Amino acid sequence: MPSETSIEIRPLDRHDAPAFATLVADYATVMGGAVRQPKPDDVLRLFDEPTVGLVGAWSGGALVAFALFFDLPEAISGERAGQLDDLYVSPGARGHGLARALIAHLTEIGRERDWVHLRWLVPEDNAAAQRAYEGISEAAPWQSRVIWLRRELEY
Repeated sequence: MPSETSIEIRPLDRHDAPAFATLVADYATVMGGAVRQPKPDDVLRLFDEPTVGLVGAWSGGALVAFALFFDLPEAISGERAGQLDDLYVSPGARGHGLARALIAHLTEIGRERDWVHLRWLVPEDNAAAQRAYEGISEAAPWQSRVIWLRRELEY
């Protein structure tokens, strides 16, 4: 169980791939969409994507949470925006504000990069996440849509 003083939030790098792959596999299981478990080589490809950012929360030397985000062009403003795509906190580390801490870290990255906003999607059936985000964000003035191109990955 992490304490606030024992948490380190930092960007993930290629050396973190084995720990990151384990956490991504746990996340995939929770989301129910994995047709196979991710391997370190799968997650290594994420480090090579120029628009992808990865941030992790460490407690006692273990990776206990991560956020995957994109730095994207924003067409309407002509500026850039952040898109938080995945945020996962391992079950044993929940309830200690790690999701909020990761989002605060991304907010600082966004300020440094001069993003117009940081946006993310929250599953409708995840009441705990919705409650956590209500105090730090506002509802976006748009609705999300999806076209499933591979049904086996439906979450």
